[in-house]
Amino acid sequence: MMSQNNFSSLFQELLPKPALKMNFNKWNIFWSICFVFTAVIIIIGNCLSISVLLKRRLRKRPHYLLAELAIADLLVGIFAVPILMITSVSNERVLSRFISDCVDMFTGFWSVFTLAVISIERLYAVARPLHHRQLSFKSYIIAMAIPWVFSVIVTSTRVLLYFRIMTNHHFVAVMIISLSTPLLMSFISYGIIGNLQASRPQSDHRARSNTKLAYVLLLITGMFVVTWLPFQILVIVLNVCIPCRRIPFAVIYVIKLLQFSNSFINFIIYCLRMPTYRNIVHETI
Repeated sequence: MMSQNNFSSLFQELLPKPALKMNFNKWNIFWSICFVFTAVIIIIGNCLSISVLLKRRLRKRPHYLLAELAIADLLVGIFAVPILMITSVSNERVLSRFISDCVDMFTGFWSVFTLAVISIERLYAVARPLHHRQLSFKSYIIAMAIPWVFSVIVTSTRVLLYFRIMTNHHFVAVMIISLSTPLLMSFISYGIIGNLQASRPQSDHRARSNTKLAYVLLLITGMFVVTWLPFQILVIVLNVCIPCRRIPFAVIYVIKLLQFSNSFINFIIYCLRMPTYRNIVHETI
């Protein structure tokens, strides 16, 4: 005969188990879906951007800088997001957080330095239009190389921090200066462009075109600040305030998703604000 206790335990096993509560402070299927979806959108959007910007109708020298910005964003989807996922899934057993930080810094600062170069190029186009038209292709090659070089220099500070050659406070100072300086240059450049355009008649087609492109680029720079500022604040907090390192992982993952979203926002802005770009995208897809 089955005892009452055995019957009760058997009955309890047959009852439907309550759904397990998902812990968002640990890597789970939810975060995997979010980051994979983000990476796919980044790759598709920036591949389209590069192909469109290099089409004959948009193949202008200033657009080469926009194509470089798209390449930097494309690397985020190809390398930065997957590496972060691998380090999180494997709990840093396969790839260390150090490698993830270096890739993240390189692609991010490549974008911000490219935005600064683009703003200076646009300022030169508006302030000195005749001289700007005489710029050689070599000048644009140099302009495209500058963000890459500066991003390598800034990323090297993470290597110095890893080998304890640089302190956390010095590293944070470099991060703040490296991010704020190019963004400040960009906003100052677009502010000067706005003043110059307001004092000039907009009857010339080239002048109107420069004004529209400047507004688009200002919007892109503003979105970069919105999506990157929380992450930079997080980096400063984690490196300066030791007790603050107990920030829930759910908060960190949301901030990283917001940061990575900047890499596909440019594609959306181009489609909304540049009719020729939008038409070519429609033809491509």
